[in-house]
Amino acid sequence: MVNVLKLNFMEKIKVFLIHDYDALMDSIESILNDSESIVVVGKANSAALAEQLIRTKTPDIVVADVSVCEKVGADLTKLIKREFPKIKVIVLSMQDDFINISKMIKSGATGYLLKNVKFHELHKAITKVMLGETYIQNSITAKFINGYQRENHTEEVNILSPREVEIIRLIAKEYTSADIGRMLFISEHTVETHRKNIWRKTGVKSIVGLLNFAHEHQLI
Repeated sequence: MVNVLKLNFMEKIKVFLIHDYDALMDSIESILNDSESIVVVGKANSAALAEQLIRTKTPDIVVADVSVCEKVGADLTKLIKREFPKIKVIVLSMQDDFINISKMIKSGATGYLLKNVKFHELHKAITKVMLGETYIQNSITAKFINGYQRENHTEEVNILSPREVEIIRLIAKEYTSADIGRMLFISEHTVETHRKNIWRKTGVKSIVGLLNFAHEHQLI
């Protein structure tokens, strides 16, 4: 497998840089060009100029500062992916929170790095992204994973109606369907219907499974 990957990189990875700070962009260019597997084929300090030059330079990867003045990060990434769908995008940002990382990944970026990234990790990110992987800077990976898990849990809870959540909490207190019906002023049959819907939506198959689901999603 390793030999195959090396063969794929016999041609240098062509990188295009977008950054509004020319001195930093020149520094990145110089270091990347020292690599045996990477070459910087162009650079731009604005989204408009980048769009124009990318058409002629045909890079494999765009490394873009998401704060470039006239285009916010997600818009810039979407523009690149819409106009040049084969090009992979690695974004540079000052934001390390899940919301911003997730927004950029959903916009089409396959790499997310902070502006303080070390050059050896930038090189690693370019290589990984070129292999079809998504790369998030090591120092913020855990934060992204935790945020992703919380978001998925929220989506799972959102499929439950407020009444179903209420019934789950009463079930957890060991009330019977008849008890719950009296407390909520609904029939026992209606409670049983809610219970069936809860089993179906959560995918649990027992009271123990339901309690585990409720604990995991902080319903009780």
